Amino acid sequence: MTKMHTELRDSDLSYVWFDFHGECKKMKWENLSKLVDIVNDKLNEYSHFIAEINYGYDFRKEFNDPKNINIIST
Repeated sequence: MTKMHTELRDSDLSYVWFDFHGECKKMKWENLSKLVDIVNDKLNEYSHFIAEINYGYDFRKEFNDPKNINIIST
């Protein structure tokens, strides 16, 4: 991916290297916050938003119901 990013030479395209397997081994999912911290400013520049989902993937019907999603605007 690094090579592809370099070859594209697109100033609007950002690339962040993150060792997912190294950072999150042994179920340390909280380390994903490191990646979020790195890309947060860039995401805000692109006017993205963060959504809090009140149900997991085991509850597809509830998951797809808009009333169960709280949008946190940035």
